[in-house]
Amino acid sequence: MSAHESEWTLRRLSAGELAAAEAARARAHAANCAACGATLRGLEQDQARFEAAVPFEHFEAGVERAVQRQRRSESFRTPPRRWVATTVAMAASVLVVVLARPLLSNGRGLNGLKGGAVAELRIGGGSGPQREARTDAPEALDYGERVRLGYQAHEHRYVAAVSVDAIGEVTPLHPESGESLPVEPGADMHWLPDSWELTGSGAERVVLVLTDAPVSVDALVDAARRAFLAADGNVERMALLDVPGEQTHWVLIKP
Repeated sequence: MSAHESEWTLRRLSAGELAAAEAARARAHAANCAACGATLRGLEQDQARFEAAVPFEHFEAGVERAVQRQRRSESFRTPPRRWVATTVAMAASVLVVVLARPLLSNGRGLNGLKGGAVAELRIGGGSGPQREARTDAPEALDYGERVRLGYQAHEHRYVAAVSVDAIGEVTPLHPESGESLPVEPGADMHWLPDSWELTGSGAERVVLVLTDAPVSVDALVDAARRAFLAADGNVERMALLDVPGEQTHWVLIKP
């Protein structure tokens, strides 16, 4: 057995994800282990710095735009749109410092990695602890939880995101129409201006794509539909979308 707690265990401890007995054991170990204690303190300090650098008002304009789009959408669409924007407080509550996931390179298969660019999907706003969504296994959502997408573009210049639900309906997330948008400058993690709540039930796949040239939203939607059909209508088995650039996929299980 390892003499130290894994970083994943310490991250879950910091996020409040461990059961009471396991949390007590891990915290007791960290209190008496210099290495694990330093790791745990670093995680907690990272979270505090992040929250100080990203106050609630940082997302206000983007969330308000999403709310207005949702209201317009509801005036002529039935059933209502599956992704709904959050309030400012809920959008900000999604954010928590977690491990970045490398983007998957198109043409290398779902396990092929390419250095540089990374993406994250963060979950929060419900009754449970904040956490990241893993890319190697489906992530179960609780009622009221919301998601936010972030990226480090490396050398890529444009970003877009779509989702595909269990019946194959594709929803453009960012942007909703036109072409993929320019990435934010700088090497820091950048967050898409909106956050979303998934409604309905069953599996939903979220895809973030970084490219060197603009890609039309219609082309992304068509590629997602083709991938869904190629997987025999199983959203959990979809392969990479047939579009240029690099992409990260997450499968979320709605309650």
